[in-house]
Amino acid sequence: MTNLRRAGLALVTVVAVAVLGGCASEIEGRALPGADAVASTTATPAPATSRPTTAGTTAADLDLEVDVEPGDCVALGGAVDDATIDNADCGSRTSNYKVVDVVTSSDECSGDIDQTYFETLWGVETGALCLDIDWKVGECMDLGGEDPQRIDCSATAILGEKVSEILTGTSDVNECSFSDSGYVYDERNFVVCTDSF
Repeated sequence: MTNLRRAGLALVTVVAVAVLGGCASEIEGRALPGADAVASTTATPAPATSRPTTAGTTAADLDLEVDVEPGDCVALGGAVDDATIDNADCGSRTSNYKVVDVVTSSDECSGDIDQTYFETLWGVETGALCLDIDWKVGECMDLGGEDPQRIDCSATAILGEKVSEILTGTSDVNECSFSDSGYVYDERNFVVCTDSF
């Protein structure tokens, strides 16, 4: 009988260790591309919709790995399931995204953002950054790699785009004065006019 009790106690101990081992705290960062901001050579009007913003929320409020607020820029890299993120000066060589919004869940981001970065704890989202490419008039970005990269406009690019102007209050790429194409953000009603190279 004593051996049976010891075997039962050993089984309970093994199960407890396995269950508690699965409860280790692990924060993971993930980056997922947005789906609706598209390159366009013609206007594609869409009904104006907007999502509520979390005005005043910062990444520090949500205890995210990087401390940013809307309007700040970041350098995002790595893989989808193992993203790296760091603060960056907007328009700098290292900056590739601008923070549009800081939200508790990535599904709160506008549908026309370029990228979402979110962190999870035990598989549950703990906060998210809604991101757009850090477009800057007169500057060039290579969009052909894993992440956008600011490059010299004379450099060879996989999918190079030079920003000629950024128009607000419209989602009509035909309003671009200097370019025949651009990136339309229908929900937030603006266009980034670009020339491909």
